Amino acid sequence: MKIIKHKKGQFIIFATLIIAIMIISIGAIMYSTVTYFKHERWQEYLMVIDNIELGSRRVVELSLANYTMLNGTNNQTLINNLNNWQINLTKAYPGFGVALKYSVANNSYSAYGLNINYSLGLASLWYNETSFSAANATFNLNITSAGLTGYKFLVSTLLKVRIFNATWSNANKDLTVYLAVYEENLIPIVNLDESNFSIKDVNNNTIPISSSNRVYDLNYGPIYRLYCADVTSNPLSAQVTVVDARNIKVITNSTVTQS
Repeated sequence: MKIIKHKKGQFIIFATLIIAIMIISIGAIMYSTVTYFKHERWQEYLMVIDNIELGSRRVVELSLANYTMLNGTNNQTLINNLNNWQINLTKAYPGFGVALKYSVANNSYSAYGLNINYSLGLASLWYNETSFSAANATFNLNITSAGLTGYKFLVSTLLKVRIFNATWSNANKDLTVYLAVYEENLIPIVNLDESNFSIKDVNNNTIPISSSNRVYDLNYGPIYRLYCADVTSNPLSAQVTVVDARNIKVITNSTVTQS
């Protein structure tokens, strides 16, 4: 069972910058290698662009992870990390004339079947049967040495969780929860295990998860079945916390039916 602590969120702030520096450092090394072997100049620029896009995506993902681990208390996270990312890029590619500008979503958008209300590029809506965390940033890249201006790309990051059913059996004294987990473009996330989930009852008491497994639903595709044994009384509600491989968190909640 994963124990969520604020200290972890503080670590992610540091990790964001470390990983960003690693990405651009690798890009700089690859640039030097390409130059050494005399590849065509356009290949060098394509490599730089790919590295910048990859690094930008990781910064957005890690910023959303930090935002959710701190339960949405710091919506400056994305802006601060993107400002540092801009500075790091300029230092990583001296002589290239790299300039990366960004804008973050600050309005309400309809996407993925959700109404997402962004503030400084970050959003979360928790404690519902369908809950989510999201981030959105648009980038404009200029590379003056290549004559490249206005190269635009979007980074949209999402973790969406939907509980379909939560049932407590009075006869068996167990709780079963069925839920689906999606990332951006509503792609099902299928690589989670028990350590990615935690469940609490209506009184905020933790209910240990005995097992988790993936099942296939004809309407919704791959979903998760969480099974909890030895639940002696009806928990009334199931508050399920999900943390994916990117450390992005969502807390969802459903009323428990009795069978």
